[in-house]
Amino acid sequence: MTPLLLRRLRDLIVILLIVGTMMFFVIRLIPGDPAIAILGPTARPEDVEALRQSMGLTGSLWEQYLSWLGNVAHGDFGASITYRSPVIPVVLDHVVPTLTLAVISTVISFLVAVAVTAWNAVSPRNLLARGLSQMSGLGMAIPDFWIALILVLVFAVTLRWFPSSGYVNLFADPVAAVPMLVLPVICLVIGQSALFILTLRESVLGELPHAYLRTARVKGLSERQVMIKHVLPNALMPLITQLGSNFAMMVGGIVIIESIFVIPGLGSLLMGAVATRDFPLVQGVTLFVALMFVLVNLVVDLSYALLDPKVRVS
Repeated sequence: MTPLLLRRLRDLIVILLIVGTMMFFVIRLIPGDPAIAILGPTARPEDVEALRQSMGLTGSLWEQYLSWLGNVAHGDFGASITYRSPVIPVVLDHVVPTLTLAVISTVISFLVAVAVTAWNAVSPRNLLARGLSQMSGLGMAIPDFWIALILVLVFAVTLRWFPSSGYVNLFADPVAAVPMLVLPVICLVIGQSALFILTLRESVLGELPHAYLRTARVKGLSERQVMIKHVLPNALMPLITQLGSNFAMMVGGIVIIESIFVIPGLGSLLMGAVATRDFPLVQGVTLFVALMFVLVNLVVDLSYALLDPKVRVS
């Protein structure tokens, strides 16, 4: 286990360095002077120059990069021009809404996928179970933004069951937060659960012909027991891989959902930072998303070792 952690720590440093370097140079390809874009074309030259110095935009591009890299190595990610605050607190303030949506929707999607797949495998002639399994392809084909707009139109505008937008911290006021989370969570669950059902169904179908299942049936185990005790634990490995990568991508990729439901998460924060050319904030958000990606994959690798003794031995 220790060598795995050391390798992942090495990978973390390398990935953060690559992502940070790419983002540093890519964002500077945006046309225009960020200082002028922030202060306006009528700003005094001395004010523009002072802002450029505070943003680390003086000197050559190579000198700016080395200065930024040295500051990051010491834990200084700079200050957001938009929020006039250090980057790390700004990112942490906006990560809670995104993680709340990502965690809740991923857990629900995982449980739905396991329940539907197990039901379909145990009762293959049940029309409802087969219908839910077959509809997974449709769930993946429908865009998230279209689902979000339909949910808002039906449940917020027409029926008025849930608010159409807004966000309240779930840990601060659960009663007020839950109604605001219902629609965005449903929107994310539809696409995720469809993907998870397809992944788990293919994995289960690959396990069914194995000889150890025939042995379990000969011992007198029912189909339900065979599915729960033998098939699902072995079939979960590909789903866990899919779950980890999907969760990591969701942390930095639910921009549209956050925009539709006016949720102050990382996606909306990053879009606003790009629009205002807030270089330190863009780089900070990008590095945080890369960090989350590596950490989630580390958790997936550790879960392999817990679920599969063969992986643990190797």
